[in-house]
Amino acid sequence: MNRDARLPKVPLAIGAFLLVAVVAYLPGLHGGFVYDDWGSITGNPDVQVTTGHLADWWRAAIAFPSGTPPFRSLTMLTFAVNHYFSGLDPFAFKLTNLAIHLLNGVLLFLALRALFALRRACAADARPFNEGLAAAAIAGLWLLLPINLTAVLYVVQRLESFAATFTFLGLAWYLHARLRLWQGRGGAVSLWASIIVCTGIGVTAKETAVVLPLYAALIEFCIAGGRNQDGRRSRPVLALYVVTLLLPFVAGLAWMWGRYLGVGILTGHDSAIVDRMLTEARVLIGYIGWTLLPNLDSLTLYHDDIALSHGLLDPPATLVSILALAALLGAALWQRRRRPLFALGILWFFAGQLLTATVIPLILAFEHRNYFPSAGLLLAGASLVALEGPLTRVQARCAAVIVAAVFYASVTWLRANEWSDPLRLARSEAMKRPDSSAAQFDYAQALLLTSIRTHESAPANAALQVLDRARHLRGASTHFEQSMITLLGESGYAAPPDVWASLIDKLKRSAPDTNAIHAFARLNHCFMANQCKPSDLPHLRAAYDAALSHMPTSEGLLSVHAEYAWHVENDRARAEQDFREAMRQHPNDIAAQQNLIIVLIHEGKKDEAETMIEAIEARNRFGMLDGFIKPMRAALDSVMHETPAQTPVPQ
Repeated sequence: MNRDARLPKVPLAIGAFLLVAVVAYLPGLHGGFVYDDWGSITGNPDVQVTTGHLADWWRAAIAFPSGTPPFRSLTMLTFAVNHYFSGLDPFAFKLTNLAIHLLNGVLLFLALRALFALRRACAADARPFNEGLAAAAIAGLWLLLPINLTAVLYVVQRLESFAATFTFLGLAWYLHARLRLWQGRGGAVSLWASIIVCTGIGVTAKETAVVLPLYAALIEFCIAGGRNQDGRRSRPVLALYVVTLLLPFVAGLAWMWGRYLGVGILTGHDSAIVDRMLTEARVLIGYIGWTLLPNLDSLTLYHDDIALSHGLLDPPATLVSILALAALLGAALWQRRRRPLFALGILWFFAGQLLTATVIPLILAFEHRNYFPSAGLLLAGASLVALEGPLTRVQARCAAVIVAAVFYASVTWLRANEWSDPLRLARSEAMKRPDSSAAQFDYAQALLLTSIRTHESAPANAALQVLDRARHLRGASTHFEQSMITLLGESGYAAPPDVWASLIDKLKRSAPDTNAIHAFARLNHCFMANQCKPSDLPHLRAAYDAALSHMPTSEGLLSVHAEYAWHVENDRARAEQDFREAMRQHPNDIAAQQNLIIVLIHEGKKDEAETMIEAIEARNRFGMLDGFIKPMRAALDSVMHETPAQTPVPQ
C-alpha cells in the first residue's frame, strides 16, 4: 500500500532537496561574520584554539560569553574545532553550519516517517498516504525555508541548529521505540533513553533542546494518547513524562516565578512583562507569515524596530493577533481527533516558542528561533492541504510541492546573495529596516571597514551621516555617539558638543548596559591614544558621572572607569578603589583579579599581590588559568627581585 519499500523515489527526492538546498545556500557561504559572531567567535580568544592542550579545549568549551557550563559547551567546542583547522575563515564555519542543516533535514525526514507510521498504527481508519514521500517533501521544504537561513549563515546560531540535531534525533528515536511499545514488542528502555540521552546532550549545544520532552509528549497527546494497543494506559509512557516533563515543569515554573514573575505580575506593577507578552502575540503572527509566505523585504537579521504593545489596542494589531493565535490554538485542539497531524504541527509551533516568546526578557524577535517550530507549521500546512485535507490527487500534490520548493529555494537564494558580502548585507538590512538602530549601526560599521580597507574617505563620511541620523532612533545605544566621537578624533576633529550632550543624556536616562560599557572602553582608548581632543575631557568626565549616578554600579562599569582613572586622569587611588569594588562584586572573576593584582604591583603592595596570585594558583585546574597566572607571576617576580621586566598595566 504505502510502504516505503515500494517507493524507490524517496531517496531520490531526499537527494534532490539536499542538492537544491546546497545550491540555494552556496552564495552566502562566502559572506562574513555578523553581530554576536564578533563577541562569541572572532573576539573570543578562548575559542580560538591552535594547540592540542587539554586546558585550551576546556577553556573553549566554557568560552560562551555569560554562559554557564554545560549549556552551549558542545557547540563552543565545534567552533574551536573550526578554528583549529581553518582559523577565522568564515567560509569554513558557514560550511559546517550548512552540513549540520542538511543532517537535520535527514533527521527530520526520519522523524516524520516514523511519526506517520505511528499514526497509521494508532488509527486504523486514518486516511492512507505515501508516508515516505510525504516525509521527504516536508523535510525537503523545511530545508529550503528562508526563515531558517539565519540558523545557517549566522555562524553563532549553530547553537540553535546543533541543538535541533539532538531534538530531531530524539524524536526519531522516540517514535521508533513508541511504535514497538504500541505493538507489544518492548521498547520501554529505548523510549526513556531517547528523551534522556538526547535532551541531556542537546542542552550542551543550547538550552532549547530542553523542550524535546514536550515535543514528544504532544505526540502522545495528538497521536497515541499515552495508551497501549489494548487501550490501557501505558505505564512506561506516563512515568516518563512525570520524570522528564512534569517535575522539570514545576521546577522551571518556580524558578521563573521567583526571577521574572512573582508578586509584580499579579499586582500589575510589572508592566514590562505584560507589554512583552502582548507584543509577542504580534511577533508570533509575524513568524507564521515569514515561515509559510516569506517576503524578502520582511526577512532580516534585525527586528529591533518592532514597537512594544502597551495594551490590547495599542496598537490594535495586538488584539487581532491574540484572537488569531487563540483561534489557531483552538482549531488545533478541536481537530485533534480528526486531523491529529494538523493539531500536532500547530502545538509544536507553540511549544517551540515557550522559552523565547514568553516572560524571559530576551530580544523580542529573531528568525532562528523558528528553526524547529517551522517544521511544525509545515506539518500543519501539509495536513490541511493534502495529508488530512482535500488535495488527494498525486499529481496535484507533487505540483504543490514543486511550486513551494521553487518559491522557497528562490527566496533563500536571494537572501543568501545578500549575505554573500558584509557591505551588501549591511546595506540591505539598513534599507529594509530604516528604523532599526542595530541595522543602521551595522551599516555604518561596514562602511568604516570599507574605508579602512580601501583607504578612501567617502565611505567614512557616509558612515558619519548614517550614525548622525540613526543616533536619534528609538533604542539607539551610546555606540552611535561613541563611534562619531572616535571616528572624528582619529581624523583630527573634535566631536560637536551636541553629540556629547546626546551621549550624556542617554546615560542619565538609563543605567549603562553592556553596549555603553563597551562604548566607554573605546572612548578611553581614544583619549589614551591622544586621538580624541584633550578639550573634550570634561565631556567624558560628565559622561562617567552620569553613568555612575545609577545604583548599583556594575562590575563592568567599575572596570572601565578604573581604566579611565588610571590611564587618562592618572588617579591611581581611584583606579584601585574601583578595581577593589569590582572584585568585591565578583570575587571569582579572573579579569577583575588580574587588574587588581597589576595595580597592587604598581603600588608596591607586593604581599597582597602574592596572596592573590597564590589563591588563583590554588584553583588552577588542568592549567586553565595559566594564561592569567604566568604574566602576573613574572611581573611580581621582576619587582620582588628587582630584575628588569615590563610590568603590565591594567586593562
